Order: sequence, then structure tokens, then C-alpha cells
Amino acid sequence: MSDGNRAKTALLQRRLDLVERELRLEIENLRAEVAGSSHNSNTGFSPTLQSQREPAAVPVAGTYTSSSNTDSPIITTESEWDELYDFFFTNCRTVVSVIDDQLYSPGETVKNHPFMSAVICAIASRAVRPAKYQEYVAAVDKLITHTFQGPVPDLLALQAMIVFVTWTGRTRLIGYIVSVATELKLHEAAIIIGDEETEYTPDLVGRARTWFTLCCLDLQTNISRPFVINNMRDYLPYAKYIAMSPHHRPVDDRIRAYIKGFTITGQPISSQLTAKPLLQEVVDLFTSSDELVDQWFHEINNNIHPLYQTFPERQDRNRLLMPFAFMKLYINGLALQGVGSAEDLSSDPARIEFIRRALDSASLIIQTQYESHEFRRSFYYTMDYFCTPTYYAISFIFKALPLAYDFVDSQRLLARVRQAAQMFQQGGSLDAANELRQGVDRIGALTQTVLSPESLENPGAEIPPNVLFDIPSFIDEMAWDDDFPTLGMFPSV
Repeated sequence: MSDGNRAKTALLQRRLDLVERELRLEIENLRAEVAGSSHNSNTGFSPTLQSQREPAAVPVAGTYTSSSNTDSPIITTESEWDELYDFFFTNCRTVVSVIDDQLYSPGETVKNHPFMSAVICAIASRAVRPAKYQEYVAAVDKLITHTFQGPVPDLLALQAMIVFVTWTGRTRLIGYIVSVATELKLHEAAIIIGDEETEYTPDLVGRARTWFTLCCLDLQTNISRPFVINNMRDYLPYAKYIAMSPHHRPVDDRIRAYIKGFTITGQPISSQLTAKPLLQEVVDLFTSSDELVDQWFHEINNNIHPLYQTFPERQDRNRLLMPFAFMKLYINGLALQGVGSAEDLSSDPARIEFIRRALDSASLIIQTQYESHEFRRSFYYTMDYFCTPTYYAISFIFKALPLAYDFVDSQRLLARVRQAAQMFQQGGSLDAANELRQGVDRIGALTQTVLSPESLENPGAEIPPNVLFDIPSFIDEMAWDDDFPTLGMFPSV
């Protein structure tokens, strides 16, 4: 008997054992009802009828069978599952823009899948049932460890792991997930869809889509480190084909947008950053990369106006400005490397300008988040995902100000950090908020910057709110060689 048949037989045996236990329990309940009816005929409901008035504890994934060697360890009531799933579907499914929001469609498939149901419970519980959050997270951790041996997890289990590590910030697991994706041959699907004679099946496109989602996460997570996916750049040109298939989904355009944008930040950067002043070739590289990010922003804005995220609902404008500001911060912020003291900047005006642009982008990240009502409302349960660019911006401000405070508006930048501290406090992370405020006080004393109470609400916003949250159509209607991406599925609003 093959290993696959043995696994299926074992799963079938476990399922039969479960059915047998359920039948025995029903028989015991019937016996108890019969035995108790003569004693409780005038006291109300029988035990069985009484139990029907209360939610029964059932395993969310109790009826699922697959090639995985995992069974869901999550036991929850039907009402609790409905509560968690409804919250997730309404508030969480569109948070990570490069993950297909159609993975969580209503139906028994998601509910009865060990991994996806557990992940949904874990993510939603942080907002709905915070006391059980760690319990649910531990259950997902257990499921992941069970995949280290035995049959390869199925595609939906892999996608559930992607959702989990993205939401919880457990980026070290991306390498393991990529290894599982390779065993499932998703990388081959990503290449096959580029063949003109390929028959585009829903399964093929879905497998390729999942691989390109991993590419996006690798590009973002390892922006300053070696990528996890071997020879990842060889796969990226094929991403455009998922949008050309008859099984195209809106997420495909978002994947293409992120790949195109974060490929700019992944361009080789000269190692001659320590030269004082910056060499002209380095200046040209920084300038061209920064202009490419601006072009990326204009390009997407002009071609997908105003629904950049390609979701049917009107979106908060932070969806586009966040990756835009983060990429500009990273590229221009590299100019800070090699600066050992404030004196190093005095004779290097080009470096000063790049650092100033990076600080403006860091400020824009915090401003975008702080002035978004939707972002602040959900921050307490999206923090592990959304705070990554926030911390990156704060870290750069704290690192750059002691060196560049003579050339930038220190008061405005520290006021932004104080706004970030308020966001963390409102999100329930008091330790992080206090740490940020202490950092503001420390840098303020070092740079002799005094913050007024009014600066928290009005730190000198460099981008008006009407522009920040309603990205305009650019007057020049800039024409581009490549129509990327083109959408016509949603009406303008």
C-alpha cells in the first residue's frame, strides 16, 4: 500500500471512530432522557430538549478530510464560529491586499477546513474574543508543527498559513511556507501560465496566484535582506499572465502593482554609500529610483481611479499611500548609511536632500495612518500587520534626527511620532506608546526641540487631507508605454 493510501485509510478510520463516538453519545443521551422522563415529567424540559436550547460544542473542522495529517484542535460552538467568521469576513478579509479576499467565501469548505477555520478564529478572536486569542494562536501553531512530518498540506492549508504569518508578523515561517509551496509545485504553475498554449484552469491560475502572493510578501518582508525564494526575479515577469486568464480576480492586479513597485526597491544599490560626499553615480541611482516610485504611483492612480485596491467598496486612501511612502522612505533612507556625525552632512547637500525626502516619507506614513479613521478603528486587531511600516518610519526618524536636525523640521517629525504613540495607546499597546513618548523626549532634548500641546493635532501636515484621502487624477493624464493594470469592472465613484 502506498503512503498516500495509508494516509487516506488512517483519515477514514479516524472519521469512522468519530462517527461511532457521536452515535454512542446520542444513545447515551436517549437513555438518559428515557430514564429521567419519569422523574422530571412535571419539571420542564427533558435533558435532550434542554441541550437543544444551548449551543453545542463542536469542532469547527470536524468533518474535513484531506491529504494532510492534521485534525483541527479548535473546539468551538456554532454560535461562536458564526460570530468569529462574520467579523473576519466583514472586517479582515481585505486587510492584506495581496492575499485573495475570495479565499474566505461563505460555505462549508472554509468552516470544515482545519487550517483555514483555525486561522480565521485566531485572527477574529483578537477583536471579538481577546481572552481566547492566545488559545486560538496556539491551536494554529500546533497545526503548523503537525505539517513538519507526513503528507504535504493541501493548497488551502498553505494559503491559511500565509494568512496567519502575515497577520501575526511571524515572518520567519515564510521560508518554511515557500518550501511547502515548492513541494506543491506552485513555482511550476507560475511558469506554465506564461505558455501561450496553456489551458487556463481555475486550479492552475489559483496555484500560480498563490506563488506570486508569496513573491509579494518576500519582496516586502526581505526588502533589505536576501530573498527567501530562490531566483525570485525569474518568476516576476510571469505575474501579468494571471490577469490575462479567464479566471482573473481583482487581487491579480494588486499583486502586479506590488511586484512592480517593490521590484524598484529591490534594485541593486551601490556599495559606495560611505563616500563623502556621495558619488554622482550613487546620486543618479537614488534619483532615478525615487522617480520610478513616483511614476509607479501616478501610473496606478491614473489607470485605477479611484478604486486602487480593486475592491467593490470605496476604500480608504491609505491603501495606496502606504506602499508609496514606504518605498520612498526605504530608497532615500539608504543615504543615511555612512553618516557618522552631523558634520558629515554639512558638506554633502545631495545626501541631505535624500535624507529629507526619506523623513518626509516617514512622516507621511504616520500621517496617513493617524488621519485614517478606519485605520485607527481597526489598529487594535491589525497591529501586528500594519505596524511594520509604522515602526520602520519611527525607527528612521529616531536614527536620522540626531544627525540631520539642523536641516529638517524636527518639531514636525517628533509630533508625528507622538501621534504614533497615541495610535498604539488607543490600540491597547501601552508599553509601546510609553516607549515612543520616552524616545520623543530623549530626541527632543538632544535636538533642543520643544513640542507644544497643540502640535499633536497640528504638526504641520505637508499633505492636505483632501489630497491624502482622495487621490486626484493628474492633470497631464500621463501616458505610459505599458497599460498597467487596466480595469473596467467597477464604476467610478
